[in-house]
Amino acid sequence: MDCDRYKLFVGGIPRGTSEESLKQHFSRYGAVLGAVVAKEKATGQPRGLGFGFVRFASAYDVDKALRDSHYILSRAVD
Repeated sequence: MDCDRYKLFVGGIPRGTSEESLKQHFSRYGAVLGAVVAKEKATGQPRGLGFGFVRFASAYDVDKALRDSHYILSRAVD
């Protein structure tokens, strides 16, 4: 199984965004199998205006998520 098949890149996420909050935000579009927030290698802390990935269970869920604009912690993300 290709684990990158239904993965979305989420750019510009603000510092303080947790993997759980990213997963929770995108779960309104369908089943989220996982979410990852990129962290600084040196500190292990989330990057300021960083990025992450969300993995959905189906292409249909990905399509639904791509149709909307997204705001996390009051900031527009890509």
